[in-house]
Amino acid sequence: RTAAGMVIPLLVAFTLIVLVFLLTDPTFPKRRLWNAGRAKRELKRVLVQFLVAAPALLAVAWVLAAYTGVMTTTNPDGSTRNAFLYLPRNMPWVLVFIGIGYPVFSAYPQEITHRAFFFHRYRALFPSDTALILVNALAFAWLHIPFWSVEALLLTLPGGLLFAWTYRRSESTLAAGIEHALYGWWAFFTGLGWFVFTGSIGT
Repeated sequence: RTAAGMVIPLLVAFTLIVLVFLLTDPTFPKRRLWNAGRAKRELKRVLVQFLVAAPALLAVAWVLAAYTGVMTTTNPDGSTRNAFLYLPRNMPWVLVFIGIGYPVFSAYPQEITHRAFFFHRYRALFPSDTALILVNALAFAWLHIPFWSVEALLLTLPGGLLFAWTYRRSESTLAAGIEHALYGWWAFFTGLGWFVFTGSIGT
């Protein structure tokens, strides 16, 4: 549990180190850390794609809950509960806090480290944007290996592909961060967020 509690502080600390690197690197275009104008132009596309993907993710969560045991979690007292729609049904106020805190302390920092930094530092190693985006998505999925869950990797790999593609076309960390925050919040709403919840580490 102590290790799980260190995940967000370590992410924030690492993000600050990466920010110092980027801000002091004269070859890095600083506008990419925000670029609100490009983010605004991407917003409609991001929202339309999300409205299409959200029901599909809800359906996946329902299927997993109804036909497998992977959505069943164990409480500290030994009892079990089903993660599917658990937060909106039982703890809606938690979703409010996630909606406020997740973009600031998780989604945007991850986009700084795994999009802005990765694309700037390693772009020259790849022969094409396709290869860059694919490896970036794999690296993003690997970021979630502490959850020790195949489901976490399967959930974050397509997310990584989408966020990397958004960053590449917009050159805006803000655009990728907004998209990441939307899907992350929805994952917690449906129950799929259990697989990437720090409290699930070691359970």
